[in-house]
Amino acid sequence: MADAVIYVVTCGLDIGSPITAALSGRGARVAWLSDGSEPPVAEIGNGVTRFDAGFGARAELELAFTAARDKLGPPTQVIISALPLAALQPQDIVTLDDEAWRASCSAAMKGVLYALQASFTQMEGRGGSVVVVGPSLSLAGAPRLVALSTAVEGQRGLVKSTARQWGQRGITVNWVAASALALSPRFDGLPLPSKADAVMVALGRPLSLGAEITPVIEFLGSPAGRVMTGATLLLDGGEWMLP
Repeated sequence: MADAVIYVVTCGLDIGSPITAALSGRGARVAWLSDGSEPPVAEIGNGVTRFDAGFGARAELELAFTAARDKLGPPTQVIISALPLAALQPQDIVTLDDEAWRASCSAAMKGVLYALQASFTQMEGRGGSVVVVGPSLSLAGAPRLVALSTAVEGQRGLVKSTARQWGQRGITVNWVAASALALSPRFDGLPLPSKADAVMVALGRPLSLGAEITPVIEFLGSPAGRVMTGATLLLDGGEWMLP
């Protein structure tokens, strides 16, 4: 971890502060590229440098990546999350207008697309690991969260397609599907999916984003972890156990 340079790129929901704190505590040099939609939910570690990032166009995000590279060097791993706060507003699909769809689903998809493109700019010719993180709603769906569920499944499909294109260039791309409740307390009270039967969560709880999920993400950037690409890792404590 001593020579690891990791960029954490977040748009909307703040999952960056617990991830960056965990990574810096393990010795990585961390750049946090954030659009600042949500104040940090955890204290930013001493080894973390924060950069303002725009997600309105690829060029905006490329500027933030360049600033991070100039300060810390090129990344060995990039961790991406694009979950606009607008997508966390429950709404019946029949009342979801074009503007709301663009602010939630389209913005989430474009955020990941631009982040992947900017990651390639930094990793081309050197290789590296990219991990996109989202809620497990991409696998289970959720009532009244159609835009969010659609967006994260679209992100997951983009990860798999990108992994096929970049594998021979030495760049791995994987998707981590976490329990929504592990990502943010903002999901408390939202209409999350539930099973018709009473099957329990295997571990009895969601995993900790910083203490338990981040080390798995970090592993994906290691020499052993980089034999995996295009994979979906379901880190929800054994709630859904989908293929």
